[in-house]
Amino acid sequence: MSTTTTIAYTGNSAGNIRSSASLAASGTANYDLDYSTKLEGQIHVLNTPGGSVAATRGVRIDVYRRYGASPTTGQTPFQSFTLPSATASTAESMDLFLGAGKYNLKITNLDATNAVTVEITGDTLDSLTTA
Repeated sequence: MSTTTTIAYTGNSAGNIRSSASLAASGTANYDLDYSTKLEGQIHVLNTPGGSVAATRGVRIDVYRRYGASPTTGQTPFQSFTLPSATASTAESMDLFLGAGKYNLKITNLDATNAVTVEITGDTLDSLTTA
């Protein structure tokens, strides 16, 4: 008798973590993510620089673990990425995958002069069923 394993995956609406919105010059935004009952969280960050970019350009993405019963956000990110914002008005994106747990996602506009538009979508791998 053979068995089959089925994945339960939830694809969410675009921008379910952060709707497409402007992030001011040097601005930051934080989002608490709870994947404690999931096998995996799949995060897609979409960044579109404005009509011009400064030498201090880019969007940094920092991921902090949230630990303990309360939970408490870690002091230092355990993952950090930078989208370069190299070309004005040109979208760029990246994906990151997080295991079961609680996290804080922080985005920072490194451009001290210009705003950018950022959207964040999170999908989940919910469970595996073997029959």
